[in-house]
Amino acid sequence: MRRSPLAVVLLLALIATFAGGATAFAMLGKTVWVDVDGHVSSVETYAGDVAGVLRKAGLVLGPHDTVAPDAHAPVHDGSKVIVRHGRLLHLSVDGQPRDVWVTALDVNGALDQLGLTDRGAWLSASRSLSIPRAGLSLALRLPQRVTVLVDGRRITRRTTAPTVESLLQQMHVRVRKLDHVSAPLVTYPRSGLVVTIDRISQRMVTRSIAIPFHTRHVKTSSLYVGQSQVQRAGRPGVRLNTYKLTWKNKHLVHQRLVRSRVRARPVAEIVEVGTKPKPRYAPAADGLNWAALANCESGGNPREVSSNGQYRGLYQFTIGVWHSVGGSGDPIDASANEQTYRAQLLYRRAGDSPWPVCGHYLYT
Repeated sequence: MRRSPLAVVLLLALIATFAGGATAFAMLGKTVWVDVDGHVSSVETYAGDVAGVLRKAGLVLGPHDTVAPDAHAPVHDGSKVIVRHGRLLHLSVDGQPRDVWVTALDVNGALDQLGLTDRGAWLSASRSLSIPRAGLSLALRLPQRVTVLVDGRRITRRTTAPTVESLLQQMHVRVRKLDHVSAPLVTYPRSGLVVTIDRISQRMVTRSIAIPFHTRHVKTSSLYVGQSQVQRAGRPGVRLNTYKLTWKNKHLVHQRLVRSRVRARPVAEIVEVGTKPKPRYAPAADGLNWAALANCESGGNPREVSSNGQYRGLYQFTIGVWHSVGGSGDPIDASANEQTYRAQLLYRRAGDSPWPVCGHYLYT
């Protein structure tokens, strides 16, 4: 059928209009790259912003998820959208538990997000370990500065040990059964903690203790009043005491008696005490000047003893001479009358020869 020139013109115009609209519509489509937890894929979309791209990709964000750029940001052909899903981290920091949400894909990134970047910290998992969508349990111990006082030394350490006991093991400090540690061994060693270890040692010792003997006095008429003699010597007994001694840092701090027994009983001393009246000695009136002799020998002192201890009393008897004229004991314990009486007996036997220096005073 033959068309008029006007119809041909209108048909061509209509075709041109449809062709232009299709070209413009085609120009609105774009390719956007979407990174979801490190997995990158392309999305063909006509959306003008990030939210539209997420809808196109079928991604619904939860309250702990993040997207970059912002959901309202415009997108262009070749734009990149990054989506990170939230991951629940059951975290224990220095023994204190807490739950935190992170969007990092591995442990190292999570620590960066939380500001826990100390490379000296102890971790229960590798820093490169991936964190699954289901979450992860992680223990972290930050370095602590702890001081230990032991065996006279002061040791300061930077440590990530979980307990005081572990710290001491790392320091090769042995804690014996009786030792006292100022902090419980299960304590977490936080900075500023000072742990003092007192070395405690105990030992059993047995000591011999003397048991004093008693003295028993027995009267006897064989001795004069004022005289006594030991009839049986006393002997101390022996008691064995066993003590538990406790030392703290090499200083004895406690002693406890745990056992006591008598090994040998004491033997009483028996002393005979004289009851016989002393005889009264009356020197004879022989015309000799005994007072002058005594004054020369001893200065008239009945208890005078020579410097060497050999000569004793008014007339400086030796013990042997005194006994030879019937005296007993020590001349200085006898009365002045008895000493003169014994001196007269000696004179009758030997004259004035026992007193070679002072004997002439007898005749003055």
